[in-house]
Amino acid sequence: VESKARRPVCRACLDWSVRRSHLAGTLGAAILDKILLEKWARREKDSRAVIFSPRGKQAFETVFLG
Repeated sequence: VESKARRPVCRACLDWSVRRSHLAGTLGAAILDKILLEKWARREKDSRAVIFSPRGKQAFETVFLG
């Protein structure tokens, strides 16, 4: 994943609202874009939450957890 801006390719970022880390940067954004493109998940209206479908949860686990 090429970084076209000053955004780092990959870094940990502490989410202030839930006090948990998440993947930030162009890599995290690219993974989210792919998840949404494949319709594995959808954005919750008026929220930052992402809701996985049952098929999406299974696909995510297969790809990222082996």
